[in-house]
Amino acid sequence: RGFPIFALGVVFGQAYITTYEYAKYQCSHMNAFLQGLLPGALASIAGQSLSVPADVVTQRLQIQGMKNPSQKMDLQSATWKKKEGSFAGICRKIIKYDGISGFYRGYFISLMSNVPTSGIWWATYNVMLQKVGPYFKPDKFGTHTIPVQAICGITSGAVSAMATNPLDVIRTRVQVGGSRSLVKVTRKLWQEEGISLFSKGLTARALSMSTSSLLIILGYETVKRLSYQEQSCEYDMGYN
Repeated sequence: RGFPIFALGVVFGQAYITTYEYAKYQCSHMNAFLQGLLPGALASIAGQSLSVPADVVTQRLQIQGMKNPSQKMDLQSATWKKKEGSFAGICRKIIKYDGISGFYRGYFISLMSNVPTSGIWWATYNVMLQKVGPYFKPDKFGTHTIPVQAICGITSGAVSAMATNPLDVIRTRVQVGGSRSLVKVTRKLWQEEGISLFSKGLTARALSMSTSSLLIILGYETVKRLSYQEQSCEYDMGYN
């Protein structure tokens, strides 16, 4: 239930990468750190702007019918419920009760954590490649080899996890807690956790982000190489 909406994640991922590449091109006159920080942040905003509404609808579809599952309904009421539980029905219900803003429930809370994480991840990745890359021989395309990029990706995941862990803890508490006030939640967390707020769940998050970063960078850089190969073949064919 809700799988077709969830599958749109492929489209959202494409929007993220396209925004990043375009913004990086526009920031080509800046240093390596800013070439990653600004495009990474903008890409996250673009991706979240598309994925949050889909997540809201998906969550509604997934929980549809979970309330009173044993309640008996006749054929007419069952047909009505099916229509209300469809994609269009869920969207109409959200607009009716919450308006357009209902599709963006939790949007700014997600941005609070994901935008800095994305920006720091790409900034660290670019700087790592710039500092570490020259010590290794480039591949046939004249760029960094996959192992070097993989190491930089893993490191970037760990660094961004450590840098933004407090924001992620606050985001999680806001989403699952009763209060939506960032100030109140942050103050309460500081009173409860103290300095450990910065390390709460850090090990698990760093391991998770490092692993996912490895997979992401392998896919990202592999696709770029395939694009280079295709462009090279087209150039050779045109030249001949």
